[in-house]
Amino acid sequence: MSITLIVCLILIGLVLIVLELLVFPGTSVAGILGLGAMAYSVYAAFASYGATAGWIVLASVLAACAITLVVVLRSKTWRKLQLDTSLEGKVNVEPERVKAGQRGIAVSRLAPMGTVELDGEFYEAQSLLSFIDQRTPVRVVKVEGSKIWVEEDRPSPEAGS
Repeated sequence: MSITLIVCLILIGLVLIVLELLVFPGTSVAGILGLGAMAYSVYAAFASYGATAGWIVLASVLAACAITLVVVLRSKTWRKLQLDTSLEGKVNVEPERVKAGQRGIAVSRLAPMGTVELDGEFYEAQSLLSFIDQRTPVRVVKVEGSKIWVEEDRPSPEAGS
């Protein structure tokens, strides 16, 4: 095997390992292929050029891996690939405004958690007994800390009399 092919296998292996670390973390296919390419290049150097050349290639591969990892992880270019956003949403920041018996409407389906609207404000609430469909009237049963429990607001039988 030519020395050019051995160098190409080493470079391909380095690129695949960098891709595994920065672009495809957790899949391990690129990492395994990269390690395989570099291991085969070391084997080919031992088989084709003897022990001295094989040890030189092995030392070169280890040094190239170390240098590549340091350069790639210290460079700021890979930061463009990372997620750099923060969530601005809040959940039940002021639940002390909510009192038991307060009525509202389910904005989303409560299965068993969902969003309810109470006096024009949106809160995350939990259904007490069963699932509650969207746009169903609800009534607050209890409030503990930041947790709000609701149930479907059914008209009472004596209200119709």
